Amino acid sequence: ETLPAASIEKKYRESLQRLFDYRDKLKTLHPFLSELHPVAIVENDTFHVFDLNKTGSRYVFARSAPAGMPVPAGVRAAFPLDFYDNIPACVVTGEVFDTPQGYVTIFHEFVHCHQWNTVEPDLRRELPLALKAAAEQDFMWEMNYPFPYDNTLFEENYAAFIKALEQGDAEGAMLYRNGLRDAISSFDYQYMVWQEWKEGFALFLENRIRDHLGLERNLVGRRMPYNRTVFYAGGEALIISLSGEDAGLLTDLEALFNRMFGFASEAHTSNQTGRNTAN
Repeated sequence: ETLPAASIEKKYRESLQRLFDYRDKLKTLHPFLSELHPVAIVENDTFHVFDLNKTGSRYVFARSAPAGMPVPAGVRAAFPLDFYDNIPACVVTGEVFDTPQGYVTIFHEFVHCHQWNTVEPDLRRELPLALKAAAEQDFMWEMNYPFPYDNTLFEENYAAFIKALEQGDAEGAMLYRNGLRDAISSFDYQYMVWQEWKEGFALFLENRIRDHLGLERNLVGRRMPYNRTVFYAGGEALIISLSGEDAGLLTDLEALFNRMFGFASEAHTSNQTGRNTAN
């Protein structure tokens, strides 16, 4: 049974207000963490959207809509809501508010809302893989792309790539990056960088938050067999390395994406261009 709007608002009022307390603790860590975004709480396969009031001082109930599909308990996501003017929201189930780690996850998803509200749509319009997915109406490509995670060359090079970055060996990391470009197709490479940029950046800020709050770091994606989460780990490591040389990349997300995409030797990149177009 779906609760009426007044009951839903009352049920989550205090939990949502706590986001302001967290925001005030975290906003000095990074400019993007001073932003709050809509939260869609899923109950009984219904989205209940809460958004900021006009003064931005509290969350108010905005709209409910059927999910149109079963939504699993524990969902943690961010995407534009088609029934809410395509505004991106953090999509969660109610138990997210039970722990500090849950609130950290909400801010991780808020980072994705910021990405969507700023540079992500333009980057998608320039990424051949995203254009191909749009043409094929494959709206779940970011989750379901058939990446060759079990390709031995990929596994070896990616594990070595992360290790080199974490040891501060940028030259070694670049060498393994070149090995990755040889081991996978052009579309695979685009997918890898997209996930590194999108999820790696959110994980980077999530771990900043966790450090600040005295919580354990999120060390997702480091164990074989690899899956999509390996790019969270690799992206975070690459962002730490690149931002060590140029701190401005942490607030210029388009420049960050371009630097991550081009993180391979110039000679190798030019050799690869002809092959990439053929893939």
